[in-house]
Amino acid sequence: MKRIALMGTCLVAMAAGVSAQTALVKDAKATLGGVKDYAGYKAAVEQMKPAFTNPETAHLAETFFIPGEAGFKVYDNYLVQAQLGQNVDHQDMGNALLDGYNFFLQAYPLDSVPDAKGKIKPKYSKKMADMIAGHINDFDNAAVGFWQAHDYGKAYDAWDICLAISSNPAYAKTVKAYPDTVVSQIRYNQALAAWQGEHYDKAIKAFDEALKYGNKDPQAYEYAYSVAYQAKDSVHMAKFAEEGLKRFGTEDPKFLQWTVNGYIDQKNYDGARQLLENAIQADPDNSAYYLSYGILNESTGNRKEAQANYKKALELDHQLFMANVNLGRMLAEDYDALDQETGNMSQAEYNKYAAETLNPLLRESAKYFEAAYAIDNENRTPLQYLKNIYYRLNDAENLKRVENLLKY
Repeated sequence: MKRIALMGTCLVAMAAGVSAQTALVKDAKATLGGVKDYAGYKAAVEQMKPAFTNPETAHLAETFFIPGEAGFKVYDNYLVQAQLGQNVDHQDMGNALLDGYNFFLQAYPLDSVPDAKGKIKPKYSKKMADMIAGHINDFDNAAVGFWQAHDYGKAYDAWDICLAISSNPAYAKTVKAYPDTVVSQIRYNQALAAWQGEHYDKAIKAFDEALKYGNKDPQAYEYAYSVAYQAKDSVHMAKFAEEGLKRFGTEDPKFLQWTVNGYIDQKNYDGARQLLENAIQADPDNSAYYLSYGILNESTGNRKEAQANYKKALELDHQLFMANVNLGRMLAEDYDALDQETGNMSQAEYNKYAAETLNPLLRESAKYFEAAYAIDNENRTPLQYLKNIYYRLNDAENLKRVENLLKY
């Protein structure tokens, strides 16, 4: 008798458990039906959490449909308030929409499970599809709201959902697929959002897609290269530079410069030289090409040619920061190399050699570093070189001036 009583007690407990979970879902449905804002929505969903994992309810589409539908309705409520001129929290508004969508994604497969007879009888799928398709533009608006709130991760996700809806055959009857121009713009927006959030891998992927779908803005290629540079992704740096060069040619010299830099990194010196020679032949007065040629010649050990390239670049444009820095640095290196060869000189011989050969090199080097600092006084590199140069020249006045500048 005791065994029977014990088994009976277990059965009662199990039945109570099933009833509790079912009641939880029903209560949540009633609560969520009256929720008007995101705070209330989150609180109701939190109470419903056990149903998402309990074996008695986790397999039911209704368990996820209820909070999904409520999320969309909370968004719609905010939308009405905004249209009436009331202040709304756009982050809460967007979060309600995203949460609703994500719950629907969990409900969809559960709504297509065959019954005991092997038949599939979806109960919620059409309603979910209609709600999702009807809000496609709202996901774009939500993304903008997230962007303005500096929630770049959510902005990226909301734009991703736009594209997922547009390209999903399940919504084809009510939603037209986005044209390539729109896809490209959304991917570009995503790339910027990921970049702002410092998710460089996502940004690179989105830039890749934006360019693939026909973005023709030079800035898109420039930004894509910059992200790859920050990510230290040399493969994509080279790719974005070459694609920019193919699309815009030499009308924007930086794409040629970046492509040449990529070739240099890959030790494809012949390819870099051919690019530059063709570019200079087509535009012989472009200072940027001579700067790049100087970098190429310096990389291959042609120091005299490199210095001549940098000087030519500065003849055409004396405001080139890197040409001034590179030329100043190379002259300082020449000084060091010559100074190392004076070991067997007497002091008198050295003093004469320094006055006639070494010091003029340092003074010329200083001239280019001073010019570089005048161009960009936030860059400390020229000052660091100048400090060493003026110390060697025993130029106390300029040394003190540079040391004071380095303090700020």
